[in-house]
Amino acid sequence: MTRSLRVVALAVVAALIAACGGSGGTAAPGGSTGGGGSAAAGGSITVTSLWGGAEEAAFVKVLDAFKAKTGITATYDAQRTDYATVLRTKIQGGTPPDVAIIPGIGFLRSFARDGSIKKIKDLGLDPASLASNYAPGILEVGQVDGEQYGIMVKYNSKSTFFYRPDKFKDLGVEVPKTLDDLKSVVTAIKGKGETPLGLGAKDSWTLTDWFESIYLRQAGPDKYNTLFSKDGNWEDQSVKDAIATMQGILTNDTVVGGINGALGAGFVDGIGQVFKPKPSAAMYYEGGFVYGIATGDVNKDLKLGDTIDWFDFPSDSASKDVTIGGDVIAALTTNPGVKEFIEYMTTVDSGTVWGKEGTVISAIKAVPTDIYPNDSVKREAQQVANATNVRYDGSDLLPAGPDLGALLQNAIKGQDVNGLLTKFQQAVKTAWENE
Repeated sequence: MTRSLRVVALAVVAALIAACGGSGGTAAPGGSTGGGGSAAAGGSITVTSLWGGAEEAAFVKVLDAFKAKTGITATYDAQRTDYATVLRTKIQGGTPPDVAIIPGIGFLRSFARDGSIKKIKDLGLDPASLASNYAPGILEVGQVDGEQYGIMVKYNSKSTFFYRPDKFKDLGVEVPKTLDDLKSVVTAIKGKGETPLGLGAKDSWTLTDWFESIYLRQAGPDKYNTLFSKDGNWEDQSVKDAIATMQGILTNDTVVGGINGALGAGFVDGIGQVFKPKPSAAMYYEGGFVYGIATGDVNKDLKLGDTIDWFDFPSDSASKDVTIGGDVIAALTTNPGVKEFIEYMTTVDSGTVWGKEGTVISAIKAVPTDIYPNDSVKREAQQVANATNVRYDGSDLLPAGPDLGALLQNAIKGQDVNGLLTKFQQAVKTAWENE
């Protein structure tokens, strides 16, 4: 596909949510039931992803439902660190998993162009027959050079800013609506002797989400599109402005443990800083998946509206802009059972099983919103559906190689931003040329 198709427009996501009255039917496109009665029944395949904890537990239930329907066992193989590198090593070593969840569109393009993953049509599936299960634009996310290689299976908003309502009440602060409001709340909390923010910056992708949310709101959707394309200029003043905003919010005085402490804390550690029984901070910014992890892995006693909640990522404009992150599924082999699994993942059955766990929003448009188990996920879905502009996670759109997260780690440590961006611009330019 062309690069312009990578952006998931408002109409795309609105249609995902608007189809609340979905039929609830279980048949895949073309009348299949996701592989039931296949010659592969009784066989097995391997599926790999980087999910762990509550996210892994939810996905395993989808695999169990697949086995119940088809008789095929899908064994989950979690790879929590260096996912892309390990996956590439397995491919090159001739021992790839049968199916992989691809978290970055840049990696999808790379794997597709070197022949590491299979075209959907090579599995015996007709991509056109899948179209009715998705809103316009969703299947295009998994296309490379006009061919369907992957299928988006889930997404989350990355414009959810989580906080402790009980802490806000005790501290006498209100939910911020603008970036200036956010800065004021941070200052007010700090002035009362408390730490405003949890931050798990050891997992550098959390910083890319900070940057993308700020950049979209400050620079606007058109400049966002350009920045994360081959025409992007990382030395542009708009980039420097967004990083400066980050640096003004994320400081030694505002994050748990200071910047060095944050750089040693993982993503889930940061969630714990805010949502453990005795919190050490009042706010934690990350995607809607935080709710499931916080309530499932960190503190099962959390109560929505009392000890956990979220507000829209603040914006100084009237536009309701939202960033989303989504993962695509792709086949690395054509072994028996792979076709059936890929096909099953396009059905309402799979989307319903997964959605009921509360960790994801299904990309399948006929999955009704009433299956989501809590108001946090339902509101998340509504937030995306009602957005003025929806943009896909920018760092996941970049070519494999350049590390935006590492740049931002260095930036919040106080290194020269101009020098960092000059090097990054060259790295991105080279990566685009070599892709």
